[in-house]
Amino acid sequence: MKNKLFTFFQYLLLLSIGAWLLYLSLHKLDFREVMETICRGNFLKVIPVLFISIIVYFFRVLRWELLFRQINQDIPKSNLSIALCIGYLVNFAIPRLGEVTRCAILKKLNTTPINQSLTTVIFERTIDVITLLLISVLAIILEYANHSSILKSFISYDLIPTNQVISLAIAFVTLIVIVVYLIYKTENKFKNWLQGFWISIKMLAKIKSIFLFSIYTICIWICYFLMTYLWFFTFAESSNLSYYMAFQIMIVGSFVRSIPLQAGSAGAYHYGVSQAFILLGISSITANALAIIIHGFQTIFTFIIGSLAYMAFVYKSKT
Repeated sequence: MKNKLFTFFQYLLLLSIGAWLLYLSLHKLDFREVMETICRGNFLKVIPVLFISIIVYFFRVLRWELLFRQINQDIPKSNLSIALCIGYLVNFAIPRLGEVTRCAILKKLNTTPINQSLTTVIFERTIDVITLLLISVLAIILEYANHSSILKSFISYDLIPTNQVISLAIAFVTLIVIVVYLIYKTENKFKNWLQGFWISIKMLAKIKSIFLFSIYTICIWICYFLMTYLWFFTFAESSNLSYYMAFQIMIVGSFVRSIPLQAGSAGAYHYGVSQAFILLGISSITANALAIIIHGFQTIFTFIIGSLAYMAFVYKSKT
């Protein structure tokens, strides 16, 4: 009962934060004007973005398959695709639960131990974080080389009042303490599970196909870049933004998407990305229209492909 109550309040807190950030992004704007701007956009860009959104799933499946081969697990690409798509869909409802869901799906379809599949998820997420940090450092270096200060301005921009940051930090640390305590209390029960987990981690650390893994990772991030840049051509005002500016927006969007809020960090994404566009000289109306379109498309796409994957999962489970 206590665990359910804690989960409920955690969910409510994250939902409230997302709603608050969305309010900060839109409360000073004429929302009708934003929607009119969206309706005037050139939505032929949906076609290439849709194609690239599918391709990025393909590269993620190939990369995930490499990790399973490293721990001597041979899993069909179809099952990996189903688990990946359902995982992303679940993440939209309950952040981070999708990662565990992916593992549970594979256990049902392939009887793959959850501790082994979880190591692959943690490994690829760690690589994604490291990659994001590396390209962020690269972007900052390029800023200094080009005598620009867009990312610096965004980082120093007072997006959230200091007292709110402190409150969120305290809540986050408290959550970590609770999780560590629960793991400590159940250490004996999950001893064998943790041993299997650690063995898989050591195997992944010695990955043989590091070159191919790196190529897939680079392709994934190129797709993320294109999924941002192509939307610039929706409006005349943003169509003149450079590749480098798209690179900066992608970095900002990736960071705010990493915030564990419902609906793909809704609110945080809208606020962070719209402010980044404004720092690039885009009007607040167009900036918010772009943030809504980019996030909205991915939301719809994730829901559709996740729902199709769930139907495939139900069908496979019955056969």
